[in-house]
Amino acid sequence: MNDSPHTNIDVELLSLPKCRRLPGEIISPLEYTNDIVNFDHWDHMFITNCCRSLTLYDFDGPPSTILDLGCGRGLWAIEAARQWQGSTVVGFDIERTQPRFNVLDKSVSRRLKWVQGNLLEKLPFLTNQFDFVRMVRMGLHIPEDEWPSVLAEIARILKPHGVLEVIEEDLLFPCQSTRSHDVTPSSGKSSGNSTQGSNTVMTATPYHKSVSSLKVKNNTNASQDTLSGSSSTSLPSALDAKLRHPKPPDPQDHSRLQRAWEDMLDNYFLSPQPLSVLPLYLSLSFSSIRSHPPLQIPLPRNSSDRQQLTTHHSISTVQLDPATLFELRALSAQPSSEADYNTRASVMTAEGSQRSMSSWACMHLARTVRTIVGCKESIWGAYERLYGDDPTPLVVRTTQQKTTSAWSDLRPSPTNPLRDYFERDWINWENDMADRTSVRGRMRAELTWSEPVGKPPDWRLWRNSLPKEDACSSQDEPAEYCRSLRGFVCFK
Repeated sequence: MNDSPHTNIDVELLSLPKCRRLPGEIISPLEYTNDIVNFDHWDHMFITNCCRSLTLYDFDGPPSTILDLGCGRGLWAIEAARQWQGSTVVGFDIERTQPRFNVLDKSVSRRLKWVQGNLLEKLPFLTNQFDFVRMVRMGLHIPEDEWPSVLAEIARILKPHGVLEVIEEDLLFPCQSTRSHDVTPSSGKSSGNSTQGSNTVMTATPYHKSVSSLKVKNNTNASQDTLSGSSSTSLPSALDAKLRHPKPPDPQDHSRLQRAWEDMLDNYFLSPQPLSVLPLYLSLSFSSIRSHPPLQIPLPRNSSDRQQLTTHHSISTVQLDPATLFELRALSAQPSSEADYNTRASVMTAEGSQRSMSSWACMHLARTVRTIVGCKESIWGAYERLYGDDPTPLVVRTTQQKTTSAWSDLRPSPTNPLRDYFERDWINWENDMADRTSVRGRMRAELTWSEPVGKPPDWRLWRNSLPKEDACSSQDEPAEYCRSLRGFVCFK
């Protein structure tokens, strides 16, 4: 019996153009650095600790032929060959970064093989070759219109009754929503919408040019008057006053970078919410699918909020039961927005919307931040497309505050001042995330380490420079997430 969701898929979907990507083109906004490798290793330890196994699915016996798609440095593939001594393991990746076989035990290396290639092209393997295929966090490399063809190709190389395991996460940009936004981009381009056809795909309100942008662009003299502080009779008095005395941008408002992240995804045609669309695409190639509720990690509070909440005795901590996090069940035939997403393995307390923390939350945030840092230059390209023609940053820059030594060390660029503005936004966001990650606080709490002697870190100087806010007033705001992770086990 077929228990996969969305069995009434319109066949016209399959007749649409296969993809927008040029033949041979590689989709990779991410620069794969050693820092990301380290967090890949942490992810591996986290998931295997929760599953108490190398896989989500509990095999009766080790699969004999295994393929790890997007294997990276090969950590999981090496561990699989080490634990399953009768199995042959193939690691497939676009980059040749895996260790040489002469540094591995011969008992492992003789059953291990590295293959280089593009996942988006036809895979260089025989039909019905593998018992088990694994693919983890490939959402930044697979355009949404190519998920069906990638999954169909995996189904081809799987043996009858073979198993595909997919672990994926939504492509979130972690930041706390703010009530005000300083700059609106001049582009009217829609934000990072994913494939047209999913009812649960995230959309964003289109941005429009500000009145001040149009005024300055259409009248150079008016721009000079605005910067010098003189009055403009053609503008309403309230707007004129705002232009003559521009408000400094909020260092905690990361909406410009978030918008650039969404535009970057849209430019590569990457779905910002692959967890919403994967059940649909998996059902096209696999007869049975099992999954677990998404593991959603709320964005940790900043140090100011934590301190005030501790004073008011209103902060709490929960520990999740690893045995229940990845408990598999048949995927409902209802769309994910109506069924599966009603029950989420979120790190939440039972008392309303107040967020609480697991001991893993800071590491999940650090992992997400490191991934976004690896995409910095791609995000800058999107930032430049969005704001390159908008003079508003130049107006706001006249009252810019230097809150950290890192920012004060930057020198204005005579060729591209917008890059300076981007770097300022970037430093504000990195300091905010470093404060929320609270590595020093964790060290003191868990290991009773004392505060290091010397100059405070930049993120603490940044936080201390901000106005004090009432943290308790934000408890009723909806939770923002720094990570949303889910696994799927599919049977051919």
